[in-house]
Amino acid sequence: MTDKKNSRALIIFFEDQNRDKVQRGLASNLTDAQKKLIYRAFLEDTITNCLELNGVEIRINYPTGPTGQIVNEIVNNLKKSLTGKSLKLLKSNNFKMLKSVGESIGERISNSFKHAFDSNCKKVALIGCVTPTLPRKTVTDAFKRISKYDLVIGPTLEGNFYLLATHKHLPELFAEIDWTADCSVYSQMVEACKKNEFHWDEMDIWYDLRQPEDLEFLVRDINHFRLIGDEKSAIRTEQALEEILKDLPS
Repeated sequence: MTDKKNSRALIIFFEDQNRDKVQRGLASNLTDAQKKLIYRAFLEDTITNCLELNGVEIRINYPTGPTGQIVNEIVNNLKKSLTGKSLKLLKSNNFKMLKSVGESIGERISNSFKHAFDSNCKKVALIGCVTPTLPRKTVTDAFKRISKYDLVIGPTLEGNFYLLATHKHLPELFAEIDWTADCSVYSQMVEACKKNEFHWDEMDIWYDLRQPEDLEFLVRDINHFRLIGDEKSAIRTEQALEEILKDLPS
């Protein structure tokens, strides 16, 4: 049961299928080992970044396949390397590791929301693993907006989504989307909202690192973090990129 003081929950939703798409989409001149290295860094930085949110329950939803194994390894390693508030949250009842349930991606996302609401959460947001530079303020703003809307959607440049937030379970939304048509998921969500008369809102567009050109946004944001004195955000991703660049032919 969720702590009554923590009525907000953030689901970090991991998928084997999503991992495969990300690794296929990254630069073609990267080796499989390099793609796995950077993908693992995305996961670690996404989790670490979310641990800095105040008053939010973190719910890791993961599959039983290779991605699930990576997630468990990362969380165990973070328990050894983190300190302070982040480590305290990681070891508390407000950090949960939950296996995904459902036959399709839509069912698994829907069930992750349902489980959160059944656990007494009042506002629930969901993100994926390929947003290691997503500002925490964006998640906080989404929680604020869902007081006025049934659904808040964070669209990506490619027509997908990087964030969903709601204050109630919306099974109709996830049942009506063709999840194999990855590039048109956002437009399908908008149509489903109109059909079911859901009152919805849109966040600013973001990127979710599914194709080579997205790496340019990633490097830009990491450089900005360092410029303003932030030495922690996306640190593992930065290290992975440096390691990859070191091995590339000059």
